[in-house]
Amino acid sequence: MRNRIQKLLGSTRHDAPLRAEGTITRADGRFRLELVVHVGDVAGTRSLTAISCEDLAGAAAVEIGLLVHFVEEPSSPDQIGTPTTTSPPVDGPDTAASNAGGTSAPSSNGTNGTNDASPAKPASDGEKGEPEAEVEREPEASPPPLEAPRSWHALVQAPIVALGVGPLPPFAVGGGLSLGLEYLRWRVQLQGLYWRRQYVPASGFPGYGTEVDRMGAALWVCRELRSSWIGLSPCLTGGMDRVSARGAARRPESNIFPTTRHATAMSAGVGIQGRIPLASWIRLLVAVGGEIELVRPQFLVKGLGPLVPEKPAPSTPIYQFAPAALTATIGLEWAL
Repeated sequence: MRNRIQKLLGSTRHDAPLRAEGTITRADGRFRLELVVHVGDVAGTRSLTAISCEDLAGAAAVEIGLLVHFVEEPSSPDQIGTPTTTSPPVDGPDTAASNAGGTSAPSSNGTNGTNDASPAKPASDGEKGEPEAEVEREPEASPPPLEAPRSWHALVQAPIVALGVGPLPPFAVGGGLSLGLEYLRWRVQLQGLYWRRQYVPASGFPGYGTEVDRMGAALWVCRELRSSWIGLSPCLTGGMDRVSARGAARRPESNIFPTTRHATAMSAGVGIQGRIPLASWIRLLVAVGGEIELVRPQFLVKGLGPLVPEKPAPSTPIYQFAPAALTATIGLEWAL
C-alpha cells in the first residue's frame, strides 16, 4: 500500500498529515472495504469492492492518492501558475532622487529632473500580455474498474452423505448429489439420494421379511440469512421416493419365491441448511430436514399364514412407512 501510494504521488514533497483507516468484510465471495482517509483537516470516505485482496489494495491506494492530490492542489506552487503583476510608478516630486548639491539626478532614461514613466496599460487584444506560468498537469489516476459481483450462481452439492431416521426401521444410510441455482439470498435445489438396502423383518414370523431399495428426489427452496462466517437457510421441502420391495427369508430351510413390487411415497416438510465458506467457491454444507409422509406404502408378504384349500394365499402385513422421517446430510457445495 505504501509503495503504491508513493508511486502515485511522485517525488514531490507532501506536508499534509495522512491517516487512513479501513474495515474489510467478506460477502458473496468478495472483499468489501469501508475506507476513511484523513489528509490534514479534510476527511473522505469510500466503499470499495474487489474479488481479491490485491485488487482491493490497489483501488484503496488510488483513492488515497487522489484525495492527497485534491487537498494539496490549491496551495501547491508548482502545480498552479500565478501571473506576476507590477505596480506602476506614480508621478510626483519624489519620483526622481535629488543629490546633495540640489541638482536633479539623471533619471534612468537619461533626462534630467523629469520622469517619463507612465502607468502600465493593459495589453490590448492584439498585443501579448505578460506571460503566465504554465504547468502541464498529469492526468488524474482513476481507480481500476471493478467487476460488479454476480447476483446468481449455479450450485453443485457433491458428494453428499445422508443419515435418515424413518420412514423404515431402524435407520438408513445413503449418498447423492444436488443441483441448484442461487439468486441473491434465495436458493432452489433439486436433491437426489440413493439409500442403502434395508431389511424389514416380519413381526411374528422369525426369519421372514422384506428387502427394500429406496431412491428419492427432493426439492428445496431456501432463503439464506448470512453472517460474517456462516450462512443459515430455513427451507421448505417436497420429496418423492421410488420404493422397490421383495420378499426375503433369512432361514436356510425356508422355501420362498420372491417377487419385486414397486410403489411411490411422497412427503413434505421443512429444513435448515448451514454453510461455512472454505473459499469463495466452495463451502462446507450441513443440512437437517423433517418430512411428513403424505403417501405411505405398505409391505405385505403372501403365504406366511395358514393355507386354506381352494382359497388364495393370505397376505401378512410386514410394515407400513412411518408417518414422519428425519434426514441429516453433510457434504461440499461448489458455487460456479
